[in-house]
Amino acid sequence: MLGAIIASKYTFAALFLAILIGGLHEFSNLFKESEVKPNKILSFSVSILLYGISFFVAQHMIKPDYFLIVFPALLVIMGAEMYKKSEKPLENIASSIFSIIYLAVPISLTNFLVFSETVNSKAYNPILLIALFAMIWIYDSGAYLVGVSIGKHRLFERISPKKSWEGAIGGTLIVLTASWLLSGFIPEIKVEHWIAISILTVISSTYGDLTESMFKRYFGIKDSGNILPGHGGILDRFDSLFFAAPVVVMYLKLFVE
Repeated sequence: MLGAIIASKYTFAALFLAILIGGLHEFSNLFKESEVKPNKILSFSVSILLYGISFFVAQHMIKPDYFLIVFPALLVIMGAEMYKKSEKPLENIASSIFSIIYLAVPISLTNFLVFSETVNSKAYNPILLIALFAMIWIYDSGAYLVGVSIGKHRLFERISPKKSWEGAIGGTLIVLTASWLLSGFIPEIKVEHWIAISILTVISSTYGDLTESMFKRYFGIKDSGNILPGHGGILDRFDSLFFAAPVVVMYLKLFVE
């Protein structure tokens, strides 16, 4: 994955398009035993359209006005439900649009990290995306190590019984240290901003993880898929990114760029 991100903007685009399609496929499969049936063709089409527009807008190759295309596309999802013989049209529409919000929006926003005005507004530079992944991985690893060592108080036992407050605090302290180191590698962002970004990453990635755990508990499954042996599926592996990417991009746009 890191090799594809580092190699070029085209390998990055192909990788994250594959993650998007794989995630959408897993999400639609969650409903295979349910009466609710998301519109797979249209949700895939709108998601890929949004991702493609974001890729070119982030490079300033097309105007942000092209994002307006997405809104009538969402109306098509609603209108198409009239032609399906389903007893749950509202739920079908809601699940289809939710898949776009949950998966396509955050994955599309990663384009604004690799074509960021913070480091270079035109050239492809994946350093911010790699830094975000690093903070997520460091937090997860730190929280796990601290949690299994001294964790006693459950963070959200109803959703994820293994996570502890001790692990979350320990992982956060480790990420704060890492953010100080990142300020040396990416001096365009001041250390105080890195501290804020690391805290936001911790909070958002935790909620991303817990949200996906909530989905799995609701559908009664252990993993969202088996495409990654030992790790589950795309949703299992990138659940933190789905929440963290929009938050970090928002912070960079509002307070750094």
